[in-house]
Amino acid sequence: MNKLLVLSLLATLGACSSKQGEVVADGAENYERYCAGCHNPGPGHGATMLLAEKGRPVPALIGRKDLDYDYLHSVVRQGLIEMPPFRATELSDPQIKEVYEYIKTAEPPKQEPALPKS
Repeated sequence: MNKLLVLSLLATLGACSSKQGEVVADGAENYERYCAGCHNPGPGHGATMLLAEKGRPVPALIGRKDLDYDYLHSVVRQGLIEMPPFRATELSDPQIKEVYEYIKTAEPPKQEPALPKS
């Protein structure tokens, strides 16, 4: 009887630890969900356009090798200029690390001017 109770308890705890069929987003998916709208190249991407207006280099985040993880993590957690901070309930530290790795290793998209030519 005790063995049956222990097995039942273990099965119940195992079922509670993760949802069956749950799909966890990877770095690429989280980048698309949380970052691409502002940080991809070209018109219509606020962060890219803001840097262009300030006369700064405006490469897309994808493929950048010069980003430091601690800096990226700090900006994601604290926000910067118009970028809001992201809570750990929105993007966990491991998810930020996955986004960082994706940014460093993904192929940069075709570059478009950040601002329309006048």
